[in-house]
Amino acid sequence: MTTHVLRHYIERADAAINCENFNDLINFYSDDATLVIKPGLNAVGKEQIQKAFVAIAEYFNHSLVVEQGEMHVIESGDTALVLARTILNANQKTDSQFSMERNATYIFKKNRNGEWKCIIDNSYGTELLASSNNPTLHLLCGKIASGKTTLAEKLSKNIRTILISEDEWLANLYPDQIKNISDYVRCTGLFRNAVSRHIESLLKSGISVVLDFPANTPNTRKWMLNIIKQTGAAHQLHYLNCTDEICKERLRLRNIDGVHQFKTSDAEYEQITKYFVPPSPEEGFNTILY
Repeated sequence: MTTHVLRHYIERADAAINCENFNDLINFYSDDATLVIKPGLNAVGKEQIQKAFVAIAEYFNHSLVVEQGEMHVIESGDTALVLARTILNANQKTDSQFSMERNATYIFKKNRNGEWKCIIDNSYGTELLASSNNPTLHLLCGKIASGKTTLAEKLSKNIRTILISEDEWLANLYPDQIKNISDYVRCTGLFRNAVSRHIESLLKSGISVVLDFPANTPNTRKWMLNIIKQTGAAHQLHYLNCTDEICKERLRLRNIDGVHQFKTSDAEYEQITKYFVPPSPEEGFNTILY
């Protein structure tokens, strides 16, 4: 199958972004083009767009790398709609590493010389429908002691957001009953069946929810995806990709502190981690990598 010329065009534009050649990059846009910088903030015209890319490069500490995954082009006359899986990475961002996949939407139009020019650059795609007033379901994926609870508590400080902690609920509902993996699977299954409707009600009422549940297997993520489909809420899957060495070190400290509801040995860590499956693009989540 022949690759559409716009894919090569967009890849050249990405190369200009990656090497911060913004003088060349701006030639890919029409004079009156619009760039969606973030939801609610647009840059219009070449001068504003160039300034926006300079600011974006500085924000990511000059380490932003953009590339394209799957792409579909729908062409009609001199206009083309491009739907693309856009992959963003920045390994030197000041506060943390950044990695994200977006389902982007681009619109191109041919000028009088027959050259394609981007008239709308919207890397957020349909995420714009999820305005700041709409609820978001935050999901957390990561091995034991990767930092899920710490991040969950941070996310829950946003306005109209509540935190639901699986560990806290299980410890109170089933005290001294969870001794092994089988006990955990049984108890968390009962709890998730009971709490699903409550989570859906919160989202439908406009309240964002941070689920401090380990989104660590495809089956668990299917349960979470069903909640998203039932409510139509926006979502973010926060994936904390932490090494086993760091997780175990944190786990030992956590066990000593005694502040966590459950203690986990190194052997139990290894046994539980065998079931860990990182999220894949095919699952359809908006994933943020830490």
